[in-house]
Amino acid sequence: MKKLIAVLAPLAMALTACVATDTTTGTTSTTQSATQQLGTAAIKIAINAKCTTELNNIPAWQNATKLMTATQKQNIQTEICGCVSDKAPQSVTAVDLATAAIDPAARNTIVSNAVTKTINACVAEAVK
Repeated sequence: MKKLIAVLAPLAMALTACVATDTTTGTTSTTQSATQQLGTAAIKIAINAKCTTELNNIPAWQNATKLMTATQKQNIQTEICGCVSDKAPQSVTAVDLATAAIDPAARNTIVSNAVTKTINACVAEAVK
């Protein structure tokens, strides 16, 4: 009986290790995906806020909106920042998304770069 236990115990441990490794790998993949999703959501929210700030600081925007009503200005601003929120994450890598979900300082830098790259194109689209 002791010989049987001596043979089965290592076999059981080896099989358990294989199962645990597979489970960990699946969990890691799921965690990365969830982290990337959180990163994307955080980036989009931050991009929208940054876009509004950046847009209001552009002299051409300030001049163009002087004769607009508040509603017109808000509608165009929503259109432009919606465009930026949709396009900017395309210039962000998966690593950046994961970092953005965890590190607020990195998120600010990532957001700034993404908004800068896309805001002019979106303003041009909105003006057409």
